[in-house]
Order: sequence, then C-alpha cells, then structure tokens
Amino acid sequence: MKNLKNALFNVLTIVVLLATACLVGFYGLVGFNVYNPFPPPTLASVAQLPTSTPTPKGPANIPTWTPTHTPTARPPTNTPTPTLIPSATPTFPPTATFTPTPSPTPRVTLSPWPFTYQLTLRSPQYGCNWTGVAGHVQDLDGNPLIGYPVHIWGAGIDVVVTSGADARFNTIYGHQAAWEQFFDSHPKPMQVRVQLHDPYRDDHPPISEEIVIDLPGYCGAALGYVVFIQNH
Repeated sequence: MKNLKNALFNVLTIVVLLATACLVGFYGLVGFNVYNPFPPPTLASVAQLPTSTPTPKGPANIPTWTPTHTPTARPPTNTPTPTLIPSATPTFPPTATFTPTPSPTPRVTLSPWPFTYQLTLRSPQYGCNWTGVAGHVQDLDGNPLIGYPVHIWGAGIDVVVTSGADARFNTIYGHQAAWEQFFDSHPKPMQVRVQLHDPYRDDHPPISEEIVIDLPGYCGAALGYVVFIQNH
C-alpha cells in the first residue's frame, strides 16, 4: 500500500515537473517573440486619393532639342594684329559770332535852335596875308547839308553866302558844304557876326543863334572857322 502511494507521488511529481518545463518553455517563446499567442489586429489600408496630373498645353509633339557639336577652340595663332593709323582730326571752322546791333542812343537836344555851332580860330589856308571867316554845314552824322544860307556881317561887310555853292571852297576846306568870306589881306582886329538861315521857307528865318567872332589881329587866329551842326 505504501509503495503504491510512493509511485503515485512520483508520477504526480513527474507530471508537475513536465508541466513546469512546458510552462517555462512557453513563456520563453513568448518572451523572445518566437511565438505570440495574441498578435495585434491588422490595420486597414488607408485609401489614397488620386492626384491630378497637369495636362501639358500646346502641341503634343514638341521637338526635342539636340545639342549640336561644339567645335573645339583652337589656340590662337601668332597672327599680327593690323595697327590702325590715326587719321587727321578734322578741323571745324569756328562758329560765326553775331554781333548784336547796337540800339540807337537817343540824342539830346543841345539847343532850342535847329542848329548848334563849333567855332575855332586858326591860321588861314592862304597864309598870313588873309583874314576872314569860313566853315561848313552838316547833320548829326557829319553828312554835308548843301544850299543853306549863311548871313555874315560886320567890319563894313553885310553878305549872304551859300553852303556848298563854290566847289573851290569845298576843295580847300575838305567838305562838300563849305562856305567862305574874305575880309582883309592882312590880319587885323575885328568883330564879325555869323548866323545860319532856313533855305526852305520864303522868309528864310534864322535857324541858329547869332555867333560873334572876335578876330585878335594876328596870323595864327586870322581865320574864324564855324561848323554848323544840325541839332533836331
């Protein structure tokens, strides 16, 4: 009876040992991920939306550019470069400068009379054996005024001479409107009066003031020369 109990105990011990060995082996398989009794659920695949492919515009058959053969650059030869000979620089004529025309200067009225005068005492053109008066008539620009009456009186003479009437006087005094009056063949003191008159009116009124000429009586002042100048 006792042997039967021992045998049954041994059998149960062996069974327990085998069960323990199986259990250790099972956990070893699970621990080393050789066997997984509870695998994770399989995830459903995510649906992907189709992407839009851009349709190329223009003609479908676009020719493909094929690169042409690039020639190999050759090393430059020692060809001498032609030397440029400098040409003569053209000389341009200077630009013409236009001189502005001066504006006419307003002339001041020198006298209430139409004519003023200039008196000088000098030696006569004929030498010292002559005494008298002479002169000429001109406008403001020096142009001769011919045909003007000149009244001369004093020292026993009272005459009227005309400017430019005698070509000989014009030559002697160098003016085309000259006039002259002789008084004496020797220088002597005397007083002579001279006045210019209007040739265009019938009454010939005076158009200059009365000029008093005092001749001193020596050769260097025996000629009283009067220039009548048109004033306005």
